Amino acid sequence: MAKYKTEKGFAVQTLSSDTAASEAATGSWAAGGSLNSARRSLSGAGTRTANVVFGGYESANSAKTELYDGSAWTEVNDLNSARFGLRGIGTSTAAFGVGGGNPVPSLGNKVESWDGTNWTETTEINTGRMQFAGVSNQGTTTALIVAGGYTTTSVANTESWNGSAWTEVNDLNSAGSQGSSGLGTQTAALAAGSHPYASPQSCEQWDGSNWTEVAELNTPRGEDMGGNGTVTSGLIYGGYYNPPPASKDNTESWNGSTWTELADLSTAKYALSGSGANSTSAIAVGGNGPPNLSQTEEWTTTPAATFTKQNLGQVYFNSTSNAFKATRTIFGTGAWASGGNMPLHRDSHAGFGVQTATGAVGGRTTPGPSPALTTSVNTYIEYDGSSWSSGPTINQQRWLGEASGTLTAAILYTGSNPGSDNTITNVEIWNGSGWTETTDVNTARRSLGGAGITSGAALAYGGRDTGGSAGPAAVAITESWNGSAWTEVADLNTARSYNTGSGTVTTAIYAGGYTGTTQSALTEVYNGSAWTEIGDLNTARHGLSSSGDSSGALAFGGSAPPGTLAITESFDGTSWTEVADLAQSRYDHNSGGSPGSQNTTIATGGYSPSPGYLNATEEWNVPATVTNTTITVS
Repeated sequence: MAKYKTEKGFAVQTLSSDTAASEAATGSWAAGGSLNSARRSLSGAGTRTANVVFGGYESANSAKTELYDGSAWTEVNDLNSARFGLRGIGTSTAAFGVGGGNPVPSLGNKVESWDGTNWTETTEINTGRMQFAGVSNQGTTTALIVAGGYTTTSVANTESWNGSAWTEVNDLNSAGSQGSSGLGTQTAALAAGSHPYASPQSCEQWDGSNWTEVAELNTPRGEDMGGNGTVTSGLIYGGYYNPPPASKDNTESWNGSTWTELADLSTAKYALSGSGANSTSAIAVGGNGPPNLSQTEEWTTTPAATFTKQNLGQVYFNSTSNAFKATRTIFGTGAWASGGNMPLHRDSHAGFGVQTATGAVGGRTTPGPSPALTTSVNTYIEYDGSSWSSGPTINQQRWLGEASGTLTAAILYTGSNPGSDNTITNVEIWNGSGWTETTDVNTARRSLGGAGITSGAALAYGGRDTGGSAGPAAVAITESWNGSAWTEVADLNTARSYNTGSGTVTTAIYAGGYTGTTQSALTEVYNGSAWTEIGDLNTARHGLSSSGDSSGALAFGGSAPPGTLAITESFDGTSWTEVADLAQSRYDHNSGGSPGSQNTTIATGGYSPSPGYLNATEEWNVPATVTNTTITVS
């Protein structure tokens, strides 16, 4: 006979502790043995259980060296030159102390070699400096790099050591690298954070030849954070940021592509020494809280052999807490934050992509006394998550067109002619390097909505089909693009214009707009064959932008007489809820649009009566945390 659980249930694993995203996520800091001499701006080398620290600043520059055996520190032979802001590399028995200041980098080109007993001066670096970034923490005394740092200003210089000589190689991209933290090896390193705070969240990766910007830290900071590990398994901890002036206790792990917040240090501090092999074992020594610290903190994790990884939707029984639990994503409260400014103030442009890879094309820069005299543009620009760069111009200059897709495959359709209020049928394809004209839409229009996530599948809906007043010209026409031709499909239920729309060709959404007689709050969703009216916006408006699709979207900005709006509303598939406002009220702006997200999007440019045409970018983020929650049964 079959068992009941085989017929009607499923087996649930029993665990003694909650699941975690990674082995690093199980980690925590604990107190280790205290230094004999409290100090900051020191450096070190080695592992959590066999470490050496040297130099730094007490009430004056220090030459002191101390060895750690996993429980206690012992003073040993001093450096030959007292200095602070130097960098360490190697092991507790074979290390280098590179550069450093006294008090400025007057000694900054000195290099000393440690053999486990004594320090010996060796070949100097080419550029004397202190507070380096990108020191290869996992390197050796025969193969390492140093990068960035401070002379009398921040520098981006990188130097490589081959065991006998230092060679200048390619610089960091950012010279604002004083006080950054580094980890990795001579051929694979990472430099993160910054002081002065030119790019306090920046992170650059070294491949042996060049530095490339990669994912940013979650917490902006600099001032000599602790760092250790490799380019696939590393940690950054502590640091300092201003404003507001504050030491940091945050710990973040790097897995080769992203930074993840982990358990904090017990004491917020900066100018500390950090060492360790990877993201599962580390030591943080000394630093400044203020005051100068003698504290040692040790980072350990649950061994990979015993921890269980989180998987969304998994159900398990925690035998320690005697509770059934499930792993799920919890979303926090969304907020807008400033992004990089566009190089040109504009509104009525088309947008596509996602928050960290957005394209903006066309639009207008100055209005005339009539639409026929409006100045429109043919420029195309791209956003990488921090700054804009220019790309190839489009073939047909326009404003109030629509676009959808990604930075490697997008489509731009319709709009209004420059120097005219006439609408156009023109369509262009973007392949990541240039614009090519393709098959026109069937109905010329402007101020329409659009959806789609590639250049081969798009949806164009609503808009204005002629010049003159908006009222009589609002249309309900929907056209579908299959990569070669446009086909008319089901109309909107209510003709309207002045909304960007978003989603895919089977999950499109169109909210708000102008019907020709009034501002609209109507929302319609498309399932690939028909439009259905669903919950209205809380605030009727036109000229707004949206991101996401029929299951979850964001609508933001717009205009409703007598003013411009900053209102943001979030859609859960059924109804709209007001959330945090834009910092700048605006209309006729744009977003990444399609693809886009309810939780991550971007607002670019637009118009506001004061100050007028905008170049401001705002980024929307809803923090998400994967967590284990107890299942309650009533």
